[in-house]
Amino acid sequence: DDHDDADIGAAVRDIHRGCQKVLSSHFDIEAVMPGDEDDSVSVPKGFDPGEVRLIGEVNGEPPFKGVMRHHGWRATKVKLPSLAEGIDRHVLAPAEVEVQS
Repeated sequence: DDHDDADIGAAVRDIHRGCQKVLSSHFDIEAVMPGDEDDSVSVPKGFDPGEVRLIGEVNGEPPFKGVMRHHGWRATKVKLPSLAEGIDRHVLAPAEVEVQS
């Protein structure tokens, strides 16, 4: 509350640049559906509901016509370091403990 919108915007841009750098160093990412937000789109029969979430008034069977609200993201390549055998790959970030003597 103590900062104006320009200061907040500048800080957020730096955060977004940092996030983009980390993501691009570990993943190659592409849009799930081509196009831009607010484009008219058609969702075909047999679409993968894990890739396309339908919102709004969904009735009947595909194909569905609508407006793209977000094109989604998918990783086409994952570049993560190899882990030693027995490491739990479900841990997203480990706990940190500062050892004190």
